[in-house]
Amino acid sequence: MSRKIGFIGTGSITEAVVTGLAKVSGQPSEVWLSPRNAAVAARLASQFPFVKVAAGNQEVLENCDIVCLAVLPQVAHEVLSPLRFKSTHHVLSFIATVNHVRLKELMPNVARITRLAPLPMVADLNGPTIIFPTDELATEIFAPLGEAICIDEEVPFDALCAATALMGSYFSMLETYTQWLTEKGVTYDSAKGFLATFYSGLGSIARNSADRFSTLAASVSTAGGLNEQVAKEMRESGSPEICLRAIENVYQRIRRA
Repeated sequence: MSRKIGFIGTGSITEAVVTGLAKVSGQPSEVWLSPRNAAVAARLASQFPFVKVAAGNQEVLENCDIVCLAVLPQVAHEVLSPLRFKSTHHVLSFIATVNHVRLKELMPNVARITRLAPLPMVADLNGPTIIFPTDELATEIFAPLGEAICIDEEVPFDALCAATALMGSYFSMLETYTQWLTEKGVTYDSAKGFLATFYSGLGSIARNSADRFSTLAASVSTAGGLNEQVAKEMRESGSPEICLRAIENVYQRIRRA
């Protein structure tokens, strides 16, 4: 890949994307990082020869035609307003709560603006990245990092963005199960290893099956069995409704922004 890719914002997602890009065969010729997070920028520059740290955000723009926006939503206006974007820049925005209309207002002369939601797993080439609207260049860059999922309407894109907020609750749930297992005499490392592999295996079953999740749930829930018992108790406790209410609130927050 002969392209030069720049990043405005150098946090955990930028680090994950750059780490993933370093593992694929078609690496970019250069990656330019803003100096906003000096520690992350310096670490990536020391690890990967193609990474360069700019003196400022404008220098990133001057050296790259592809620019990834990875700043926090609350500072997006402050960071982007002073920058001089060219009409030829192709902007890939990772900012979940800044919609396409608002991005266009912030960068009125940019012809190509695409929204994406890369996740930490792209560092291991195992992450789904949603893209709006369908974009050939974004797909070419992110498909090798796991899977590129193109969405042609912003409402379903925002819904999928809301679904990415399930990561924290997922790890919190695993921590709860791990603590329970340690109370029963299992070491923390053994419990963590078991649960991580267990859920990874379930994900593999889902990826390799054309069945709906409800069908897969039924396939492992023998009548009167242990899986049926847990599923029944969780349904009766209102757990599904609590989860849906939380993700709906996130979705509404994204849509209001």
